[in-house]
Amino acid sequence: MRVGIIAEGRADLAVIANILRGKLQIDLEDVQFLRPEYSLDETDLHDQGQEKLSNWELVKRECVERTRIDEFLSSPIDEERLLVIHIDTAEAELEGYGVARPRRDGDQDYVVELRTRVIEVIRRWMGGEVPGPTRFAIAVEETDAWVLTVFWTKDTATRPDPKKDLLAHLNKPNTYRPRDRKRLFQLKAYPRYDELTQLFRRARKLEECAGRNRSLRLFVDSL
Repeated sequence: MRVGIIAEGRADLAVIANILRGKLQIDLEDVQFLRPEYSLDETDLHDQGQEKLSNWELVKRECVERTRIDEFLSSPIDEERLLVIHIDTAEAELEGYGVARPRRDGDQDYVVELRTRVIEVIRRWMGGEVPGPTRFAIAVEETDAWVLTVFWTKDTATRPDPKKDLLAHLNKPNTYRPRDRKRLFQLKAYPRYDELTQLFRRARKLEECAGRNRSLRLFVDSL
């Protein structure tokens, strides 16, 4: 099996790749980064266009144009293909994204409903024709909430600012030794998040972590 990923950024690629390795028991060589390209950093990606787009807008553009998606899925190589489309929900209400955030009557219902609404928007971006072998990695509210499950035993599903929570945890004295923490933060986005989520490569650990975040659980189960 070969899996292609459309994601907002390089950190997201690292997290999703480790999830795929743990759930599908595939190697990194079986994963293809369609967007962003592994060889390019975010500055390169922004410079490629005539306008400065946010990460979710770049995902939207890929879904609308479908150039890399169609190339990946129509490859003449006789190999099973799976497409993963990732997007966060932190900016879901912005113009152009256009997802009305549901009421938080219940955390689990909120996650399920928000994820459903985002997937429907992605379907519209793709002209209502989503390829059969497609799975949606909808991170509520950010992928950092999935990373937090490696370190926290409590539920991380609806943390309002998971990136801030993750940074605060990593800066705790008992999390990393000062030298190790300095080395971690000197890493670029992909290797840093790859290191933080290495445990996702172990099926049992991934299942345990998915039990602490509903949107992660839904993505893992969809695979």
